[in-house]
Amino acid sequence: MSIELDATEYTFQGEGITASYFPGGAGGPIIQGRPEMFFSYQDHHQSKVFGEEDVDVQQVDNVGALVSVTLVQSQLDGGPITTFTVLVPAVGVEPGSPQTFKTKSITTIQAATYVERQLFPALQAYKVDHLDGTASKWAALPL
Repeated sequence: MSIELDATEYTFQGEGITASYFPGGAGGPIIQGRPEMFFSYQDHHQSKVFGEEDVDVQQVDNVGALVSVTLVQSQLDGGPITTFTVLVPAVGVEPGSPQTFKTKSITTIQAATYVERQLFPALQAYKVDHLDGTASKWAALPL
């Protein structure tokens, strides 16, 4: 059974990673000529923001949502790709009353598909991080 993510902002921190997910967008300043921010990611090496079309959300029954973004993608077709996926549980949250939770993220490094399989038989390598999460719901602003 899929459960809708009802918070307006999810933040994740731990092991040198800080990330935020905004299911409905409007997270952070709107920059003219850029898409509305739906996800932000920062670690010791990089800081990135992502628009709605760059965020992949997969609902998994009895697990929650898997929210993924591509951190690094080779310019070569079939080149290596690095993705970041965070597990987002369904969290009951009310405006002004954030809820905390524990979760995990998976950073996947996909090797180049043109590499000989005999040299590198596993095309993916995974790094799992333990994160502290907070789900918040913003109160609607009066018009």
